[in-house]
Amino acid sequence: MSPSPPITDPEMLATQAPMTVPSPTDATPQGVTLVITERVQHSKVEGYEAWARGVHDLLAGHPGFLGLNVLRDRSGPVPEYITLLRFASQEALEGWRQSPGYQAALRDLPRFTASEVHYREASGLEAWFDRPAGIPAPPLWKNVLVGFVGVYPLILLFTWLTGFFTGHWPWWAAILPSAFLATLFLNWPVLPLLSRALRRWLYPRRQ
Repeated sequence: MSPSPPITDPEMLATQAPMTVPSPTDATPQGVTLVITERVQHSKVEGYEAWARGVHDLLAGHPGFLGLNVLRDRSGPVPEYITLLRFASQEALEGWRQSPGYQAALRDLPRFTASEVHYREASGLEAWFDRPAGIPAPPLWKNVLVGFVGVYPLILLFTWLTGFFTGHWPWWAAILPSAFLATLFLNWPVLPLLSRALRRWLYPRRQ
């Protein structure tokens, strides 16, 4: 396996491990995302990112692992990394937590972090609302509004783009391509970007 690319400077980082989008027949209701929030010492950023690449390489071969995304927040005094690990089932996640490689990696993690690591489990779009550690989740109406702001332009765009091919289809079939594409792009990258851009509004109590 070739080495993973280094984690780079932009707030929204490229996927650091192969990511698959399950088809409807592959998706399971037990699918789960582990959201990990880590605040890293400025002097240990390079070492932390090397540590993270090693963990990502281990994940790539773990049964039930679907993919990951990493975001870095540079707005605060301490760099904050938010990692989303997607697993096909709760059992796959628990298997990763108990794996010897991950347990060994966890023993090294405190050398890089500036505070306690925060873990939470999420499913569906909830995972993209990257709630900072110790801050209550935003009210439902805010989540709904952010989702609407993200999905409405996507539906307009993809309806226009696919209209040439679907104009003669039945109405219920004509909306399928735009609905699928809008859902796909809402998950990545639209909702993560919106959640990041509106973070102060979503979490006004954050200091």
